[in-house]
Amino acid sequence: MIRPALQGINFVGHEGKVAPIRLIIEGTRLLADHPIKPHPAWNESFLLVSAARQGRVTLGFTHYCRRTRDGKRFRMKRTTIGKRFTAKLKIMKEWLKSNRHRPIQELMPIMAAKLRGHYAYYGVTDNSHAISRFGYEARRMLFKWLDRRGKRGSMNWGKFSHFLDMFPLSMPRIRVNLL
Repeated sequence: MIRPALQGINFVGHEGKVAPIRLIIEGTRLLADHPIKPHPAWNESFLLVSAARQGRVTLGFTHYCRRTRDGKRFRMKRTTIGKRFTAKLKIMKEWLKSNRHRPIQELMPIMAAKLRGHYAYYGVTDNSHAISRFGYEARRMLFKWLDRRGKRGSMNWGKFSHFLDMFPLSMPRIRVNLL
């Protein structure tokens, strides 16, 4: 059933094209006033934008709506879910705690692979802050657990920086452009 307020707005794109963003935003506003189930013919972009306006969570990302830097266009952005971010840091901490006694030549390639995998999955457009923060926190945890291997205070940040020059960890960067 089509509500009277929704008549005259075509949510499905014209000739296979995606509906203009302005119509999608207006449709979302109207749907908030008239709750109905979406028709299967409505395109996926409308459903995704509708979810983003509510800050929906899918596949480890929170989707949210913002304007572009120049403020002229509407965009959907993504960031890592806060709970997922915290859970991954806890997993990394437990792994480092249980594997701190491994030889360095064995420990560092695994640590680098773990970081590369995190950056590969979460390295999408607009999520650079979250993956940079994850890399920073992972390095801090690595410093903490390597410092506890020997005599207390045997590792300082200067030595750790030199250590990372010998055993480099991958730097966070955006791997997938979702624009």
